[in-house]
Amino acid sequence: MSTSPQLPEESVRSKGEATILAAGHPGLPAFIRDISASGIGVVAAKLFHPGTPVDIHIHDRAAHGMVQSCRPEGDAFYIGIVLAD
Repeated sequence: MSTSPQLPEESVRSKGEATILAAGHPGLPAFIRDISASGIGVVAAKLFHPGTPVDIHIHDRAAHGMVQSCRPEGDAFYIGIVLAD
């Protein structure tokens, strides 16, 4: 039996800081906007193209995913990331 909390399938609003790492690029600070069992939405200062594989670091945890969408939001970009199984 797992003791880790289960994330909801529906996305929920969330707050916090993360770091996004794409191959060959330095870590980029990001702010978590929403999160679900299958993905995470963050706001960052850099454009990421859909299909880009990324690692997301939150505190001492890391996850691997792929950029599904990226759209301008003010002076930054909202990045939707699908988490790998």
